[in-house]
Amino acid sequence: MKPLLTRPCNECPWRRDHPAGWLGGYRPEDFTQQIQFDGPPLPCHKTIPGDGSDARAMCAGALIFMRNSCKGAHHPDYGDALDTVEPDTETVFAWSQEFLEHHNNPAQWIESVRARMMQRP
Repeated sequence: MKPLLTRPCNECPWRRDHPAGWLGGYRPEDFTQQIQFDGPPLPCHKTIPGDGSDARAMCAGALIFMRNSCKGAHHPDYGDALDTVEPDTETVFAWSQEFLEHHNNPAQWIESVRARMMQRP
C-alpha cells in the first residue's frame, strides 16, 4: 500500500465534516487505537478493489491526522508516507479526543447540521 493520496477523500472519517458515527461498523476507538499504538497503515476505503485484493493507497486523512497530532509513524509499512502530506487542522481532526467526541455523539452532530440549515436564507 502506497501513500498515493495527499488529501482526504470526501468520505474520509478523519474529516471534521464527516457524518458522526458513520464508520462502517467500526468503533471510533478502533481508528484512534490503530494510530496511537503503531498499527499498520489504515487503507483508504475508496481504493479497496472489489476483487478482494488490498487497498491501493493509505488513508490520507489518517496520515494528516498523524501530522496534526505530531504522531510519528513507527510501523515499518509507513516508510516516508508522512512526508507526503501536510498538516491541516481545518479539514482533519487534530487530536484523538476530537475524533472520539465527534463520532461518539451523532445526535450533537445532527443538531449542528440542523442549526446551520436553519440559518440559511
